[in-house]
Amino acid sequence: MASIWLASVSCNWNNVSYNAYTSVPQEWTREDTMRFNLPELPFGHMCSFNVGVRYTDTYTYRNICLLFRHNVGDSLNWQTDTICCSLYDDEGTPLGKGLAGVYTIESPCFTLSSDGSRQSQVQIVHCMSSDSLRGISDVGLIVKCVPISGRDKDKK
Repeated sequence: MASIWLASVSCNWNNVSYNAYTSVPQEWTREDTMRFNLPELPFGHMCSFNVGVRYTDTYTYRNICLLFRHNVGDSLNWQTDTICCSLYDDEGTPLGKGLAGVYTIESPCFTLSSDGSRQSQVQIVHCMSSDSLRGISDVGLIVKCVPISGRDKDKK
């Protein structure tokens, strides 16, 4: 099962962020679901959700496609989006930032205006043609929230 590699959460009403990465198995199969439990999002903020992928030189594809399933905003209503990230350019140069053969890239998923929703969960699985992938070390969720000007920040 996946283990938490890094999790940091910082909150204040001027800039709220959630940043967590989960290690994936050495061979990441479609059955290996990466789960992220989000804290309550603040009322009156615009929140952007990004997926992060850490990969190595042993990854054999140019892109990775992920299913991003979430119940953000409505705990009873699950939504699924497909996110495809380019990891290498046409010449095989990594597009992510990093050193020593380990790279990180972030890709936007969606943005929403928060109404102070309850805790929610994000689930990420890969949807590549191959059942198992090598060379992906971690998958992450990055959420950045900023106040919407003119909104009552203290209202719940």
